[in-house]
Amino acid sequence: MALNMHQHGINRSLILHLRKKFPEARVDLKYDGYVIPDKRPLILIEPLINVNESETKQRQSIEVSHHYQIGLFDANSVQLSINQERLANVFNFDRIIYYDTLKTPIEQAGSFLCVLNDITPIFSDDLTKKSEFYRVYFDVEIINTKRSR
Repeated sequence: MALNMHQHGINRSLILHLRKKFPEARVDLKYDGYVIPDKRPLILIEPLINVNESETKQRQSIEVSHHYQIGLFDANSVQLSINQERLANVFNFDRIIYYDTLKTPIEQAGSFLCVLNDITPIFSDDLTKKSEFYRVYFDVEIINTKRSR
């Protein structure tokens, strides 16, 4: 199904889905000035770039790839490896409900799948920065075909 999804709706949909799948975790959207809290596990969603590619003549439809970096911060290496696998399974297999946040009230408007491109563990070089311990980043892409109205 072709949805005319928008960035805010995708952000909100990811937050709600991950909070449901990981009730023990804090799930946040990264923004300017965001300070990483001490609570673990933490799932941090960071929108990166959107790539637009015209698919048809006259620009009747455009494929938009929404790229995200999603960080998982955990309490120790054991919990990190367990939750890393759980989170990878969400991105590989779950159909995520899309919430159109431009509607009042917010409504479910379909669903989408994620493409998990990479998983990158990051090791801390500074032993004094405890907030940088036990973390891994997921490179996630959400592809949407938008049609002219």
